[in-house]
Amino acid sequence: PSITYGEEDHWRNNMFSTFYCTHSLGPLVHISGLRPVSVTGFEGTMVNRGRRVGRKCAQFAIEMVTMQNGAIFKSIHGDLYRNSIWYTVYGSQGRMETAREDAEADGVKRLYVYRDEYDGGYETATLKGYEPEMSPEAAAFGHDGSDYNTMNEFVKKILGDDTADVIDVYEAMDMFLPGIFAYRSILAGGVPMEIPDLRDPAQRDKYRNDTACTDPKAAGDQLLPTFSKGTPQIPRSVYESIAEKWEKEKNGGDYVKRVMSQGRSEDKE
Repeated sequence: PSITYGEEDHWRNNMFSTFYCTHSLGPLVHISGLRPVSVTGFEGTMVNRGRRVGRKCAQFAIEMVTMQNGAIFKSIHGDLYRNSIWYTVYGSQGRMETAREDAEADGVKRLYVYRDEYDGGYETATLKGYEPEMSPEAAAFGHDGSDYNTMNEFVKKILGDDTADVIDVYEAMDMFLPGIFAYRSILAGGVPMEIPDLRDPAQRDKYRNDTACTDPKAAGDQLLPTFSKGTPQIPRSVYESIAEKWEKEKNGGDYVKRVMSQGRSEDKE
């Protein structure tokens, strides 16, 4: 309720299964410095858990993304039963893997490194992640404080710090476009789709009038279904129930308590 507020046209209720891919693909794009060139998408089924809250897409999706050097990234994401977050990178000299959330070993903050003994010397290391000192207000930011890190690096950059760890608009598109074209792959029966490089003016012009999406207000005559087998019809009563729960949560004080616990007041919010 505190995410969609019972709004039937909220973007989270109407997105397609591969849309929200930046959390999973973004870090891999950034640490590799590579551009995605093609993607094949796979879609899971639709289950009652999603329909109960008004969501119209498949429960999860898989994207197989080919990068400019031939490397392949697999991204599995969606609203599965519970979070199960980790990253694994296999390279020419070994492997790095974060701790899995269920292992309760610091999650993605902990990194295990295994280096090939035939390519530079065998090495095993367990590293703790980047954790800058934060004020109490910053420590309460979302995503375990990482939202603070993102904004902090951005501010450092615009203040002239060239060492700030930021992305530009084109890298942002490299993180996001695989989701769009993975869904087009799904709708086309699983064929690979080329991912445009929007640094190239000719490719930008090619897609300038491409409005294909699941939002009727934006798609025009290029509207896509939210699910490969068709957009489901969900009773209005579902959204009314969610809206009622949101009002109770907000008016009951839970919302205010949550905001205050994050070091912010309602006025600041």
